[in-house]
Amino acid sequence: GRQEFKNDTLSSLLGGRNLISIEDCIKASKFSKKGDDGDNDDGVIAERVVFIDASWYHRGGRDGRQEFKNGPRIKGAKYIDMDDIATTKELFPNLNPKGLPHMLPPKELFAATMDALSITNNDHIIIYGKGGCIFTPRTWFLFRSLGHDPSKVHLMQGSLEDYIKEGGDADYEHTDDLVEAKTLDLDGEFSYKARDAMFVVDMDGMKEALEDEEKDPLTSPLILDPRGTTFANGHIPGAIHVRYASIHKPDDTLQIKSREELEEIFQTAGVDVQTDRQILCTCGTGVSVCHLVLALEECGRNVMDGKTLIYDGSWAEWGFDPDTPKAVSK
Repeated sequence: GRQEFKNDTLSSLLGGRNLISIEDCIKASKFSKKGDDGDNDDGVIAERVVFIDASWYHRGGRDGRQEFKNGPRIKGAKYIDMDDIATTKELFPNLNPKGLPHMLPPKELFAATMDALSITNNDHIIIYGKGGCIFTPRTWFLFRSLGHDPSKVHLMQGSLEDYIKEGGDADYEHTDDLVEAKTLDLDGEFSYKARDAMFVVDMDGMKEALEDEEKDPLTSPLILDPRGTTFANGHIPGAIHVRYASIHKPDDTLQIKSREELEEIFQTAGVDVQTDRQILCTCGTGVSVCHLVLALEECGRNVMDGKTLIYDGSWAEWGFDPDTPKAVSK
């Protein structure tokens, strides 16, 4: 059977940290080459690092998938397309009859994707994006939600361009070696062990939270919304506005602010990060909410205990349902 090989060098470099500097990412990339075949000479499974390009753009004409194909990309990196590795109406009409965008995938699709990318449950995952990309935390959340060891899911602080500039190895040639959901067999046995998405709440759960607030506003869940200007035009009643743009550094969308700065942001918004109350995070389409979960954890909240959830349907579902209550800001 497989034995787990814990190497102190890799574990101390990455272990348990969400945010990894470019310098440490480059060190990890050199280290991972030693275990590329997955085995050491003594037959013990080596820990590896797999870089995931999660470049995705919510506006403008950029196509993260095509840019990954064209290169450059971190040497040996894989690409995950959040619009494709998702519960799409096209592939899963019964699971997403409303056709909501980039809903978290079923566990079978995630496991099949991991197998197709040769990723194991034991691998350290470092997620990165190209300059101009913002929403890599969504892919960080995807891995954790679907069951990857949270101490082995990391975000690179800075862009692909920064990585190359600081001496990281890159591939420049064209590749078509990408996963596409519709080509995967979801009925077989999978090597990767995934679970149904966790840390999520649906529309009924959000409605219950509003009912709880009417009964007892001091113990009911807090609702946080990180959208930008669209928040004012319509949001779930009672939602506290904590903009995602305040969580990353103003001059670099791929670097998260320091713990002290994040704590001040939540404090200013009147949010106690250590509250025993549930914190439910909602946004436009379930993407920028992941900045909130990341920031809450960076401030010391235990976001793995089931009390910090994202509403995956978010405003794309709530805002277009004629029967849901809605609030606007003046």
